[in-house]
Order: sequence, then structure tokens, then C-alpha cells
Amino acid sequence: MIKLKLLIFLVFFSFSSFSQQERRISGVVLEAATNQPLPSAAIFIKGTKKGVTADFNGKFSYIVKSKEEIENVVLQISYVGFITTEIKIDSKSFFTIKLKEDVSNLNEIIITSSYGTKKLKQDIVGSIEHIKAKELITEQVVTSFDELLEGQAAGVYIERSAGLGEEVKINIRGQGSLTPLTANAVGTSTQPLIIVDGIILSEEIGIDGSNFFDAGSGNLSENILNPLARIGIQDIESFNILKDAAAVGLYGADAANGVIIITTKSGKKGKLRYSASYQSGISSPINQFKYLNGEQYQHIINTYHLNNGDVNNVQTWNGVDSNWQNLLNRSGTYSNYNFGISGGTEHWKYRANIGYQINNEAQENNSLKRLNTSFGLDYRKEKWNASIRFSPSIVTKNTPNTLYNFALAPTIAPYTDNGNFSTIPIYGNPLAVANQNRNEAITNAFLTSISLNYQLKDNLKISTLFGMDFSQKDEDRFFSGANGSGQFNDGDIGRRLLRDRNTNRWNWNANLLYDTKFGEKHTFDALLGIETRQEKVNFSYARGDDFEIFDSPQPINLAADQDYVADSNQNTGRSVFSQLNYDFDKRYYLLVNFRVDQSSAFGTDKNTALNGGFGAAWILSNESFFKSKTINLLKLRSSFGSTGNSRIGSYRALGLYRFLFNGYNGNNYAEPITAPNPNLGWERNIKFNIGLDVNFLSIFSSTLEFFRDHRKDIITSRDVIPESGYNQVQINGAEMYNQGIEFSLRADWFKTQNFNWSTNFNITKIENKVTSLSGLGSEFSGAENARAQRIGFATSTIWGFDFIGIDPANGRELYNVNGNIYDGSSVAENFTNVDWKPIGDSQPDFFGGLRNTFKYKNFNLSVALSYAFGQDILVDRNLVDNYRVLFNRNLSVNTFDEAWQQQGDIANYPLIANNNRIISNASKYLFDASHIKLNAVNLSYQLPVYKTKIPLKTVSIFVNGSNLHYWFVSKSPKNKNGVAEFRSAYPEMRTFSVGINTSF
Repeated sequence: MIKLKLLIFLVFFSFSSFSQQERRISGVVLEAATNQPLPSAAIFIKGTKKGVTADFNGKFSYIVKSKEEIENVVLQISYVGFITTEIKIDSKSFFTIKLKEDVSNLNEIIITSSYGTKKLKQDIVGSIEHIKAKELITEQVVTSFDELLEGQAAGVYIERSAGLGEEVKINIRGQGSLTPLTANAVGTSTQPLIIVDGIILSEEIGIDGSNFFDAGSGNLSENILNPLARIGIQDIESFNILKDAAAVGLYGADAANGVIIITTKSGKKGKLRYSASYQSGISSPINQFKYLNGEQYQHIINTYHLNNGDVNNVQTWNGVDSNWQNLLNRSGTYSNYNFGISGGTEHWKYRANIGYQINNEAQENNSLKRLNTSFGLDYRKEKWNASIRFSPSIVTKNTPNTLYNFALAPTIAPYTDNGNFSTIPIYGNPLAVANQNRNEAITNAFLTSISLNYQLKDNLKISTLFGMDFSQKDEDRFFSGANGSGQFNDGDIGRRLLRDRNTNRWNWNANLLYDTKFGEKHTFDALLGIETRQEKVNFSYARGDDFEIFDSPQPINLAADQDYVADSNQNTGRSVFSQLNYDFDKRYYLLVNFRVDQSSAFGTDKNTALNGGFGAAWILSNESFFKSKTINLLKLRSSFGSTGNSRIGSYRALGLYRFLFNGYNGNNYAEPITAPNPNLGWERNIKFNIGLDVNFLSIFSSTLEFFRDHRKDIITSRDVIPESGYNQVQINGAEMYNQGIEFSLRADWFKTQNFNWSTNFNITKIENKVTSLSGLGSEFSGAENARAQRIGFATSTIWGFDFIGIDPANGRELYNVNGNIYDGSSVAENFTNVDWKPIGDSQPDFFGGLRNTFKYKNFNLSVALSYAFGQDILVDRNLVDNYRVLFNRNLSVNTFDEAWQQQGDIANYPLIANNNRIISNASKYLFDASHIKLNAVNLSYQLPVYKTKIPLKTVSIFVNGSNLHYWFVSKSPKNKNGVAEFRSAYPEMRTFSVGINTSF
């Protein structure tokens, strides 16, 4: 009996052994593109919850147990942001698994703030535009990364300047504040808050008060440098553009104009890796203005004298035909060098890069040289995580004196008979100015941040970060007495100006981040933090006139006339902020955030503000009732909240004075300008947003959003009674709104082993309107600016008089004013700005961009376009038909055969005489600037170095064309000027370049 039981047990045990097989497997999970390990990747048996996660090196080991044959078991490997892969075990025991990045982006991790918060893209409630630098054409020739954004992000309109390193205006969802009515007005910042690795970037704007830099001498405006030019494009990993209240609410009173978060590149674990690149190109002007030649100019000026009855001044053409554009322009050159190292161990990662860029534009003595360096160090061990970022830079900018350079009279010879520069009074011979004068600005700067994180518990982390943005800009402007620009009517010869701007901005924050899951369907996280910040700007200015040695720069103290001024600008702030996120079963999402800010920039009674946002989202495609083979994602989201704008300057709430020297009876005295206002408060932006995300056919990813930003308590200036002793007071006195629709679409047409084709398209339409002007129904600028703030109209509206043509009988300009027809003289004498009508708008009705990327085997082709329609520009009348400037200025070639000559002429320009009154803001000077622009084309080829013995890991060569062409709705007549030529006072550059990228 005992033997029988033993036999039955052995038989049963044998069958059990056969029914439960097991095998130990191991391997490593890597990123396919870089072969870098993917720590914490999940390796599970398909259809079960059994599995293991990879370690920090991407390695794993696991004993597979299965009732079925081990060979048929399927492993499922996943990692956030990568495509989940399935592998059948078969007979293998070791696996090298390479995961590809998920181009659908649904599982991509998006940085949602600079306080350490991150979310999967599908879990984001707010409106955030995430752009990776590698998706753009980074080979495009630009001086700052924001130029690459032109047309590449929905709701973001980029206004570029043609000058090297100059400001680029970034408008996120419309105008940030009222457009200043005077050129030198100190207004509220309209630019987004920009944060680089947690560092709040300073914005270079003029200080409070008027005429500080002008000092009564004219033509001395500060050489402003775009702060983003101090950041190397090669160092940027990605940037996130935050737009609605749910996204920007954490930044409270600094986020009215949106937030841009820039993340720079970090080192990756592995052996020391080197990278090097070189790019070289040539540039030439495009859309150059066409002026009268020498013979035409003399004909026009003789006609002017004859029509004025001044026969004695009629002269024959002297035979000189100086094309000042050709004389001052040449082929520009461009060079860009980069060298970097990166690597890391289990606990340390490091990266360093140095870049040097040289732009020598086609214009004589117009250049920018930029040295960017970056150092990054990251440490991670157990519960500790720390990082250091340090980015020094030096930017040297030389700017020519462009005042009327190209528009000088063509009958003036550039050289004398003996080869010396000819003498031209007032402005100076531009060739001599380019060689003898100086206009140089050198900016030494650095960005640095130190962050420290500690995991208190599995779901609780404490973090702190200190960031600093420091810059020292030294300007040196010299007007040589050897040419007319340094020879003055009072007999002074030679002028030199030295100007320094020292900016130091720092910010510190600390926060707690808690996240947890309860049950299988509930996810919750919370953020609580504090922040303090300070910005201090010191200015100094020195000017010297009349030097004994006047043909080279001399110390200011050697000048006969000297002027010295110094000033400073400082503001501080502190904040408390919090954010809560909750989602249920990846279907329903809720977000709440708030921030309390205090700033020294405001009146003592209004220096604290509370802002915040609320958002919700619903992923319908995750519902059990939603079954579609066509739609991959259907998500509805909405948000509402308020933000503010504290970047108004430092002292607008205080009483401001201006010191005047050698004033009444030769005395120095202080003159009050602006009255104090302790009730001056924050500008507010009440934001509403509703969005729909739809991905379909596994090809298309689209987003449609409607937004409305109601801007309240906008700061404006109001005149006060003279008895108060002040001229103006700053008040919260205006309201306006921006509302519009954004649409973006990405299509991955083909994704095969040998061929990929993707398209990105976006379009935005925005409406702006002023809704309130406290204490004033309207406000006007001078005619040259053609600006006004009027209720019911956009702040960007161009105002003026409606030009209807030239009177065939007498060559006078005719205008329609209030339904009646008047000539130009009658309009100038009898009507004022109250009679102005809207004649155009400087902002487009809609704008956007298109980018196509093709990859065939080792070839890559990228094409980027941008467009804007419904945008107008008002051109300078002095370029068109202001005949009174003819004695030292040239005019548009259009005037030669389009001006009125005799009775019956149907002409575009009036009689060439001095009895025509110039209406600066006439609609005839208005041009439709609607256009499509070919921003860049880049073709690259990846050399198959792995098939050779060359000791390089990768080698890529490329050719690039930047700023290639414009297609304007208003065509320019052949050999004439149209919008393409009138729109830029400074010629734009087209650049062709070649380059190489290597790693080893």
C-alpha cells in the first residue's frame, strides 16, 4: 500500500514538473537611436502582470515560469516615450532590446513647468506647444533660436528685425499690451516670460524716464541686444510654449504674455563622446530698395526748381551716378564652429560645448561675433539628484551708421580725384563713416543654475533651485571729425559716447512635489513652492564733444565738452504657488493652480496679486462606449483663470524727476515728470481656452483651440492739471481683448525603413479690440507713427487720411475726409487727428507655417515656410515723394515717371513742387504686407562610416539655404518699388551655406 502511494506521488510530481516550465532570461534595453540604456524600462510577460523593470544600466534578469512551452512566451517591453515592443522568447536566454522613440508623441514626456513637473502628453490639461530642437532646421542661419520659431508654432507670431542680434518680438496669442504711441515711451513688456533651465531670463529694455540715453544730442539710441542671442542653438534640447491659464497659472503675475521654457542638453551615460561641426556660407541682400539714378535724380530736382519758379538753380547733370547700395554692399560671409564632449557613469553625467559664430553681413562694417560655451553636470544616486548648468558667452556687435546711407544723392561722388573720401556734410560720406567711425557693443554674460532634489519618500520629493542671469554690456560709439558725421554746426569736431549696462537678475525657489496612486484608477499629484527674485540694472553714460585729436577715439576727459550720467533700476518680488492634478482611469482630468505674488514695482496699496487657473480634460477615446478604428485619440479640454504682468519697469508707481543741466539762467535743476500713484496695480489677463485633440488613421495628429484673453487694468499715462506740478500720472486705465482660433496638424505620411515623410502645419487667426479707456475716449500719436488707442478698434490699427488719388487738373493730392473731397493743403490746415480713420493694421489677420521633412535612406530634406495675411505697413514718406528732402536725399525710382507733369495726367505721385503738403499718415503710404516666406531648405546626407575604417561614429554633410524668398500678394512692378522693397529699411540677407556634423 505504501509503495502504491509513493508511485502515485511520483507520477503526479512528474506531470506537475512538465506542466510548469521555467527559464532564466536576461538582457539590456537600449534606445535605438543612441544605444544608450533605458533605466526602469518595463519587461512583462504579455497578457499578465508578471515581469521586472530594468536597472539604471538598462539591464534586467528574470525567471520565466509558464505552463506552456517557454519558446512560445512573448515578452512585452515598454518605456515612456518609446514604442512598446514584443519579442518571442524562442530558444534565447539573453536579449538586446532596442526601443524606438514613439513618434505619435502620446507617450512623450512633456515638461510642464520649471519647478520639476512633467506629464505624458496625453495627460496634459493645458495648452502647451512642445517643440524639439532637432525637429527644426537648426542649420538655418540665425543669431538667436527664437528666429527658428517663425511659423513653426500655432498662436506664436514672430516679428523679426533685419539687424544682426536685434530684438525679436514674440507675440503669443496676440498683443500683450497697448501699443505705445511714441517711439521712446516706457511701456509694459509684451514679451513672454522666458526660462532657461530654471533661470528667469532678463529682458533688455530702456529704463524709466525720458531722454536718458539721448542727452539732447540725437541719434544716440542704445544698441539693444536680444538676450536670446546669448544662448547657443546647439545647446538647446527642446522648448515648451505655455499658453492658457492651466499651463501658465503657476507663474501668476509674470505670465500674462505666455511662458517659454527652454531645456538645454544633458550628458548621457556611456563612454566619452566627442562631437564637432562646421558651417560656412555666403550672404547677399534681397528685396533692396530701388532709388533714382544720377540722371533721373537731376531731372527730378530740376523739375522741382522749375515748378517752384526757381530757374537759377536748374543745373545740368554732372555725370556722377553713385549707387550707394552697391558701394556699401559686398558678399557677406557666415561661419559657425562647434565642439562638444559628453558622457557619464552610473551616477555622473556631463556635457560641455563651445560654439563660435561669425556673421559678416553684406553691409560694410556690419558684423556679429558670438562665443557661446555651456557646461552641464548631473549627479544621481539613490535619493539624491543634483545638477549644475553654466553658460558664459561673449557677443560683439558692430553696427554701421545706417542713417540715410543708401539714400544719399547719387550725384555725389564717393571719392575725390586723388582717391580720398569725398566730404559730405551732416551725415558724412558713408564709406568714410564705415572706415573711420565706430559703433561697437560687447556683451559679456553668463547663465547659471544649481538645483538639488531629494526623495523624502517614494512619492514625496523636495527640490530647490538657484538661477542667475548676469550681463555686462559696453558700448563705444565714435564719430570721427575726419568726416561730416563728426563735424557739427557749433564748431565741435569729433564725438565719442561710452555707455555701460550691467544687469544682474537672480531667482531662487523651493518646492515639494507629491504624487500617488490609489486603487487602480486614481492618480494624484500636488506641488507647493515658494520663490523670490531680484533684478538690478546699473547704467552709466559718458559723452565727449570736440577733441584736439579728432580722427581716432580718445578718452572722454580730453574732450572740450563732457557729459556724465549714471542711473540704476531695481525691483524685487516674492511668491507662493501651488498646483493640484488628478486623473481618473486616464479618462477624466482635473487641474487647479494658484500663485500669490508681491512686487516692489507697484504702488504700496496694490503690490500683492493672486492669480491662478482651473482646467479639465476628458479623453473620450478611452471610454468603453467609444469604439473606432479610425480615431486613435479624441480629447476635449478647457481652462479658465487669470494671470498678471509685473514687468512694467521699476518706478512707474513712484514720482519721477528729470535732472536738467544748464537750464534757466544757466542753473541745474530737477523737473517733475510723473506723479506718484500708490494705487497703481497689476495688469491682469483673464484667460479662457477650449481645445480639441484628435489623432486619426494612425497618421494625423491635430489640435483645434479657441481662446479669449481679456486684458484688464492696463497701465496708461494720463495728463494731470499743471497746478499739481506734474505732467502725467500712471494709472490702470484701459482694457482690451485678444481672441482667436488655432489649428495645428501633423501628418506622418510614410514611416518605413527606407522612407519617412512628415508634415507640420499650423494656422492662427486673432482679433484684438480695445474695450475701455478710463478718463479718455481716445488717444493719438503724431502723424508719423499713425497710432491711436480708440474704443472698438485694435491697438495695432493704423490711422490716417484716405488718399483717393491725384487731381488730373493740377497735380494736387486728393483726400476723402468725412465723405467730402479735399486737397492735401486743406486737409493739413483744417483737420486734426480727431478726423483720422482706420486705414490698416500692423498685425496680420491670420498667420502660420508649414514644414515638410523627408528621409530616404541616408538622405534628409527639410523645407520650412511661414506666412502672414492681412498685415499692413506704413512706409516713410521721405522714401516716396517728400520732394523737400531732395537736396541731400534720394527718392524711390517710382517718382521718375509716375509723378504728375501736366494737365490731364493720371499719376500716382503729386506735382514735383514745394507747395504740396505732406500727409505722413496718408493711405497712399500703406502697403499690404501679406506674404508667404520660404524660411529655409536643408539637405543632408549621412555617410555610411560604419562600413569603413574611419574612426568616426557618425558623419553628416549638408547644404542649407536660409531666408530664401518672399511671395507677396502685392506684386512689385518691374524695376519699381513695392511692398517687398518698402517693408525693410535695412536689407534682409539670403544665405547659402554648407557644413559637416561629426561624432566620434
